[in-house]
Amino acid sequence: MKLEETGSGWTPPDGLGYSSLRPVRLSGAGYALAVLSVVFVVGGFVLGDVLWNQARRENQDRVQLEQAGVLAEATITRVWRDGSKEHTPRVSYRFEANGEGFAGRSDAPSGVWRTLKVGDRLRVRYLPADPAINHPADWRMSVTPQWLPLLIPAIFLGLAAMFGSLIRRQWRLLMEGRPAAGVVVKARRRDKQVVLTYEFRVLSGAVQKGRGSSHSRSVLGEGSVVCVLYDPENPRRSGIYPFQLVRLEGAPARAGSRGR
Repeated sequence: MKLEETGSGWTPPDGLGYSSLRPVRLSGAGYALAVLSVVFVVGGFVLGDVLWNQARRENQDRVQLEQAGVLAEATITRVWRDGSKEHTPRVSYRFEANGEGFAGRSDAPSGVWRTLKVGDRLRVRYLPADPAINHPADWRMSVTPQWLPLLIPAIFLGLAAMFGSLIRRQWRLLMEGRPAAGVVVKARRRDKQVVLTYEFRVLSGAVQKGRGSSHSRSVLGEGSVVCVLYDPENPRRSGIYPFQLVRLEGAPARAGSRGR
């Protein structure tokens, strides 16, 4: 169907009308996304604090080993690559200090790692006051970058802000948006959703285009008639009703209808 064929007899779904300031609430998906936003904010700060303390501790250990460390001969007990995506080369070893046996492990440069074998001798440096703090002496101890504790919270806060923006946008459109008949002019499937390009006519009669995704179980192909909610002050802000994250107060989770 074409936009001009929708006719003047089109009426918006129940509860929309043409009035503004409609009562709106979060849907189940909206609540889940809001909770996830809070988790990201809290988790970002917690993880940032953990990484900050880890980076500070590792840097202190490295400085102490370089300034006050004592050399010892260790025996390599294992040479392997870990299960991470990078398959980081690793080595573990045992040595004696203060009459006791201690174990250690470390990442190793690839070039050095290839020459290491179980049973070989390895020079290590340890702190006399705490031999549990030790590291191979032939390469420098790697530490958590000091910028990482700042980057992680920034990423988490950015994701939380993006989620909040999605909720706020749908909330404002459902509460204040003007309904209009729209027609899907292009539908492209992407992963588990369908990306739609649609046209609708604003109150002045001008035709406006919009783009969004559909999570509806009904098939929305080209020519489908949909209900569009748009911002009267900026019609470029629009969306296909019903929304995924918000719904009308008292309305079922799947409100409105769509036809061809």
